[in-house]
Amino acid sequence: MNLSLGSSGVQVAALQKILNQDSATRVAVTGPGSSGNESTYFGSLTKAAVIRFQEKYASEILSPVGLTRGNGYVGAYTRAKLNTLSTPYTGSASASPSAPVTPSAASPTADYTVKDSEKIDIYAGDAMIAKVQNKMTAAINAAIASQSMATATMPTIALTDVPSSAIKEVSPRSGAPGTRATIAGIGITSQSTLYFGNKYIVRAMSLDIFGNFSFVVPSIPPGRYDIAIREDDRVSNTKMFVITDPQNPRVRLQSISPATTTYGGTLTITGSGFTSTGNIVVTTYQTFADVPSSDGKTLTMTLAPESLREPARVGRGTDKVLMSVSVVNDYGFSDSEKIITMIL
Repeated sequence: MNLSLGSSGVQVAALQKILNQDSATRVAVTGPGSSGNESTYFGSLTKAAVIRFQEKYASEILSPVGLTRGNGYVGAYTRAKLNTLSTPYTGSASASPSAPVTPSAASPTADYTVKDSEKIDIYAGDAMIAKVQNKMTAAINAAIASQSMATATMPTIALTDVPSSAIKEVSPRSGAPGTRATIAGIGITSQSTLYFGNKYIVRAMSLDIFGNFSFVVPSIPPGRYDIAIREDDRVSNTKMFVITDPQNPRVRLQSISPATTTYGGTLTITGSGFTSTGNIVVTTYQTFADVPSSDGKTLTMTLAPESLREPARVGRGTDKVLMSVSVVNDYGFSDSEKIITMIL
């Protein structure tokens, strides 16, 4: 999770343990926060240590977001780097820090190919979630359309209507084969299998001393994959993960025009690293699949999320809805998110 000055809990202790692995970033030499005396409170010493950590790995943490100095806030890029340095569980708390695993001839693509007995529909969990979301959206839109002051009648959702296992976050969200990534969620065990699309599979998950599950990015073709967890007969939702190739350009966002739009308005995203096909534009309320880019620099789409259809129809033209916009494709995730405003 994101951490900052004043945070508390076991993840703060985990943060301090990683920082204390390096004398240049340790929290304290002696006393609270020092090696072996890690605490669960994020105080000024921890913040200072995080700043030193961010500036040591500036090219991976600060440069992607346009910063030159650390700020002590543990966000996505800082957390991703911390996770690459965390200690995998080996049965002993004194295990040495993890390092990227170098793929070898002993780990060919065939090792990760889904067998006939392992084939599943990795989108089964997504379909369950979409069905529930559609029911809720329909109920809300019906209440708005009727212009009734009564509370919307929401559908009853049973536990069996949603997946019993779920992926909440993968960190980092991309990496080359051999990179170790952490996966957070519910219903995940060391016996879980991780699918990369319907074709590839990682059959082993690791558990580190902090209780985090992780996996090593398999040696399969680079590109964007939808990943899902299978635990017994349960299939989770999917998350996007990109297996990177250092020869590919980075995906960068420069601007979005217009910055303020109305429902059904056309957006043009300007940047670089867009692929000719297969770009996915993710906004707060709507996701666009397979957006083409003829020049690799622009993407165009019409913004009309179903969840805002009725609010837009009865809107007075004064309500402002902020939404984030990002892009992901076979090259990776965009270096930033942009914020636009929709007027309803």
